[in-house]
Amino acid sequence: MKTWIPLLCAVLFCTGTSLAQLGANCGEHPNIFRNKSEIVWFRPDQMEKMAVRRIEFVMPRTGLPSHYHGFVSFKVLVDTKGDIGCIWAPVGNANCVRAVNEALQYWRYKPMLLDKTPVEYVGEVKFDIRSD
Repeated sequence: MKTWIPLLCAVLFCTGTSLAQLGANCGEHPNIFRNKSEIVWFRPDQMEKMAVRRIEFVMPRTGLPSHYHGFVSFKVLVDTKGDIGCIWAPVGNANCVRAVNEALQYWRYKPMLLDKTPVEYVGEVKFDIRSD
């Protein structure tokens, strides 16, 4: 199982965010989507609700204009135990991306069961960044 997580991460990284566009409602639940590879995808609002442990990121002291407001987002692969197995496709200010990525590595999510079997899933995590 652990050996194919890097392979799956590589596939997801190479295909980029276009996989999310291939999703179709799988019918089991109106908010669960699967792409052609049968990977379950979740939106940022759903991922927020599924997080069971969060580590707050430390705002970078330099590299941001005053009164900055923006977003940072990542795609994440959550393994069968709820740990983040892969983080990719960062979007946002480079300094903020680095800070959020460091904190996100320690997040934990609820494991997902399909037919009573734990499965990996993918979602987008989005952060609102403000500096006052």
